[in-house]
Amino acid sequence: MAVTTAPLITIGITCHNAADTVARAINSGLSQDWPAFEVLIVDDCSNDTSSSVIAELITAEPRARLIRHHGNLGVAAARNTIIESARGEFIAYFDDDDVSVPDRLRAQWGRLTQYEAATDADLVFCYSNRNVVACGKSQPDHVSLGVGHRPPEPHGLAVSDFLLSLGAKPGFVWGQMGSCTLMARRQSFIEVGRFDVNFRRCAELDLAIRAAFMGAHFIAVDRPLITQYKTRSPDKAKMEPLRYQLRLRAKHRAHLKSRSLYLTSRALAYSDFYGFRGQIWKSRAWRLLACALNLGMLRSELQRVFGSYEAI
Repeated sequence: MAVTTAPLITIGITCHNAADTVARAINSGLSQDWPAFEVLIVDDCSNDTSSSVIAELITAEPRARLIRHHGNLGVAAARNTIIESARGEFIAYFDDDDVSVPDRLRAQWGRLTQYEAATDADLVFCYSNRNVVACGKSQPDHVSLGVGHRPPEPHGLAVSDFLLSLGAKPGFVWGQMGSCTLMARRQSFIEVGRFDVNFRRCAELDLAIRAAFMGAHFIAVDRPLITQYKTRSPDKAKMEPLRYQLRLRAKHRAHLKSRSLYLTSRALAYSDFYGFRGQIWKSRAWRLLACALNLGMLRSELQRVFGSYEAI
């Protein structure tokens, strides 16, 4: 795609104890074919050699700079530092252990600005498909599709319902919202508000829910622009993912309770958690409870399983 006037794009990389992988993430940022970008790395008080690895790598690189946190504040705070310190009109988040293709910025900028021009949408968050490499593996084992990778792209309250496990509304193309693939205008992040530092997980989902309340649109480039390397960490262990999913629902309790869906959404969080872990009977039991709490959901489940509910 020809670009006559290229706006500055900030590549934001948050880093914590990633001495073995952060160089490949930074190098994939510096290898972008976009004509105007900066690479902004925030080291969230690593206690390994990450900071020295970064400093040595970017010593002679005027397009890159490093900001160090003096305490471990969490990934949400690190993303906020990027928003506050970015010089670019757009921000693209890169994870500290992933690799982006050289035309990632070009592809996402083109998709986002074309969508804005076609729809006149004010708030647009752009993701992409991604290759996923499982823990301990060296090659991708599947492609994760991004939300809105094809029309019709979802927007508004349908997206908040999707993220709170209340169902994927028909008529939209759904998918993942991984923060490692996210690009948006810096002003969009400012309008929606900071990432919530109370979330060491799910902060990007909370931001997307708040954006959805404001009518935001969610789109993606329909090809893998990122290779994501799955890693193990304490915030992914044991019950931590579920704890933050429940915290997400507690934060948005007023919205859910206004629709009598708070307890239903909590039950579905348990169902999703156990389903992801392969504990099928626990997952089904929690889903059955969710149906008992909400007859509308029971009808939709019967339609999903048996076809038209009226025909039963």
